[in-house]
Amino acid sequence: MTIGIVLIVLFGMIFIGVPISFAMLATTGLYFLSSPTPFFIELLPAKIFEGLDNIILIAIPFFLLAGELMSRSGMADRLMHFSNLVIGRVRGGFAYVNVMASLLFSGLTGVAVGDIAALGKIEVLAMEKAGYPRHFAAAVTVASSLVGPIIPPSGVIILYCAIMNVSVGGMFLAALVPGVILALADMLVIAFQAKKRDFPLSDVDRSLPAFVKGTRDAALALLMPVFLIGGIVGGVTTPTEAAAASVVYALIVSILIYRALTVKEVGKIFMNTTFESARLLFMIAGALSMTWIFALEDLAGQVAFIFDFAKETPLLLILLINCLFIILGMFMDAALALILFGPIVAPLAYSVGVDPLQLGIMLIINVTVGLATPPIGYVLFAMCSVVRLDFRKLVTELIPFLMIKAVLLIIIGLVPGLTTWVPGLFGF
Repeated sequence: MTIGIVLIVLFGMIFIGVPISFAMLATTGLYFLSSPTPFFIELLPAKIFEGLDNIILIAIPFFLLAGELMSRSGMADRLMHFSNLVIGRVRGGFAYVNVMASLLFSGLTGVAVGDIAALGKIEVLAMEKAGYPRHFAAAVTVASSLVGPIIPPSGVIILYCAIMNVSVGGMFLAALVPGVILALADMLVIAFQAKKRDFPLSDVDRSLPAFVKGTRDAALALLMPVFLIGGIVGGVTTPTEAAAASVVYALIVSILIYRALTVKEVGKIFMNTTFESARLLFMIAGALSMTWIFALEDLAGQVAFIFDFAKETPLLLILLINCLFIILGMFMDAALALILFGPIVAPLAYSVGVDPLQLGIMLIINVTVGLATPPIGYVLFAMCSVVRLDFRKLVTELIPFLMIKAVLLIIIGLVPGLTTWVPGLFGF
């Protein structure tokens, strides 16, 4: 079975509705059973276990749990109110608040769909009530949610580091500048639209007592990412220890301080997180089985041969990699795209001088933008399921945000300092 047939079988199974994890494992089984060395299938469980036997991966369930606890504790409302106090009283203020709230909340969840689920309906309805078109409000929410997988602590970054053997602390620091730039780019689009379409001013109370109260209410949520990143970068904790500490922090804040969750509700959150973690790790197991096939078929070598013409022009190679991963992000989960194809393009990118941290951030942004790119982009469907929307109108409003993100991707590829400067200050 050639690599072409393997991919046809895999995507065929996914197309007819077979769960991705089962599709990958079944494709791997068929590959080895039809190969001249079918006894390799006996080694498959050991290869999968070897890939999952990485202590960094333990951090993912903990971060998922911490994010779920914080999102269920009313943190979204507190962050929205704090953002409104900071930047709300300008033309188009609610749209800026949307971006800032997503930026802050994404630091807790690290997942675009998590941001949509927690803030989507709140933000869209609040903006609509203030006089904004519903589809524009939804487009702002989708665009700003894409910052989630980039702003640390991020489960996607941790997964990438585990697969590619890259420093978690270095990647967290490398993500800071691009993440903030992406948020500012969204605000630039909003500023243009606000002037063109005469969006309303916000009437938020910005008196000193109101600001102090809003800051105090949101302070505990704002401090959590600071403690996590500081602990990891400072060498005080490992990523796994920091993730476990974040769960303890979230439990204390949600139950003892905010008194927003009962023991019964916490139990349900633990159960939901267990299922979500199992789904994600099972998908990783399936992807690891596919990477073994790719290694045996020397897919990396074949891709390098195909892209050989671009090696003389690093910019062209970076553009091709960007396009490939945006397309992958349109059709598959971000984590899956990174696991399957990250190790394939990495040697090629390294050969033309791309820094590992720069490549990691570039690939993560690519697949994240793909999540909101038609025709599939499942973040779009997540938003449509949260708020009743016309899909085509949503896409029309989203196009300016996607265009400016595409430009930024090219800039990140051309300017390594955007991703390497901050890590360099800390010795990464």
